[in-house]
Amino acid sequence: MNENTSETPHFQQVNGINLHYVTWGEFTRPERAVLLVHGLTASHLEWTLLGPTLAERGWYAIAPDLRGRGQSDKPPHGFGIPYHANDMLTLCDALDLPTMHYIGHSLGAQIGYFLAAIHPRRLGKLVLVDTGGRVPPDALQAIGPALERLGKSYPSLDAYLQERQQSPAHSWNSFWEAYYRYDVEVHPDGTVTSRVPKAVIEEEILVNTSINPDVLLSRIQAQVLIARAPLGTLAPDRGFLMTADEAERVKGIIAGSRVVEIPDTNHYTIVLSEVFNREVLSFLTTAN
Repeated sequence: MNENTSETPHFQQVNGINLHYVTWGEFTRPERAVLLVHGLTASHLEWTLLGPTLAERGWYAIAPDLRGRGQSDKPPHGFGIPYHANDMLTLCDALDLPTMHYIGHSLGAQIGYFLAAIHPRRLGKLVLVDTGGRVPPDALQAIGPALERLGKSYPSLDAYLQERQQSPAHSWNSFWEAYYRYDVEVHPDGTVTSRVPKAVIEEEILVNTSINPDVLLSRIQAQVLIARAPLGTLAPDRGFLMTADEAERVKGIIAGSRVVEIPDTNHYTIVLSEVFNREVLSFLTTAN
């Protein structure tokens, strides 16, 4: 990896909290800035393949840890899509970005269509990754392996990593080891916990389920690419966050949007796919 595609860490004060984010590439032209926003219990580590890929093609990729995650502050309250949208706009204000392209996975996609609907002048192109408007009935079960670690104390880092290796959602490799090592806080007695407080996600889910996504989706004017994973997280045909029917329904609501299925991926592995990277790059570089 050359110097221009290496990860650079930053902190920025936004809305009374310290927000951690990383960048790849050089900030030369504002119209080449892309905001990468992760899912519910994740972090900027989701984007360690896409970020450098974008930078190699001349884009400036910006990937925050949302409030309550990673190295960003974890206030006692104030979680949900509107709070995150405000943080993203404030971060972009601090970076002197009047508009930015936006790629969001899962919760990040929901934040993206909230921004696109309510602040249409701030977004260029929008990529919604494996999340629509209506959540399938087994959605909580589908993300269960990710939620089960929250609020739990493990006797050691090794014990934590060994449990994470058993997740049915992905095959263990160096990416997932780095992802989960970043996720933990190691305490003086050697025990470890996830950096994501359980209360954060509990508040997050309640706030987000009170929002009517179809009202937002119908207001989107941006060019939109909808990327869907065709495999479930619990089994190939079970545990979807975006069904094929829901992808087509959302496509019908957002004028001019397009759906692409990323083969051989599920909700978690979609962001690691070379096909996904190629589709994103093609979408960003195609003229309006």
